[in-house]
Amino acid sequence: MYNFYIYKICNIYCSFAVAIILQYVLFFSITWYLQPSWTMMLLIYWIVLIPNKINIGTGFFLGLILDCISCSTLGIQTLSMSIISYLTIRKIYLFRHTYVWQQSIFIVLFSFINQNIKFLIQFLMFSVSYSPKIFYNCILDGIMWPVLIFLIHKINNSSKIC
Repeated sequence: MYNFYIYKICNIYCSFAVAIILQYVLFFSITWYLQPSWTMMLLIYWIVLIPNKINIGTGFFLGLILDCISCSTLGIQTLSMSIISYLTIRKIYLFRHTYVWQQSIFIVLFSFINQNIKFLIQFLMFSVSYSPKIFYNCILDGIMWPVLIFLIHKINNSSKIC
């Protein structure tokens, strides 16, 4: 029983590692705005599925890792992931009992909040100009959400993680 619990937690954190790799290894300077926020979407998925194990602390820790990997100002990703985790926990029952296409709308909203937090902090600290391109990945996150749900359900059903 204890080994199965360790196996589940290890699979969850390995999925976060894969999401971080997908988010930053496939980073091209030309298409930076056309990359989905894999880590944010996976964090939302695991919070909705098992909120007693994945919570705001996990969002804070993932944001810290993302800050260190992206070499950005320490705390930008940390704050945005913590706020997204909090909002997901606050709206977990509303999110849980909706269809996937409605969840995609929530994902677009959460991604929009995430991008606004990052833009606002960078605007206050540096001279950053506004470009509508920074919000393209919000739409892409909403489009990729059903694909992510389908893939994770396939993986969960084949290995009986949760």
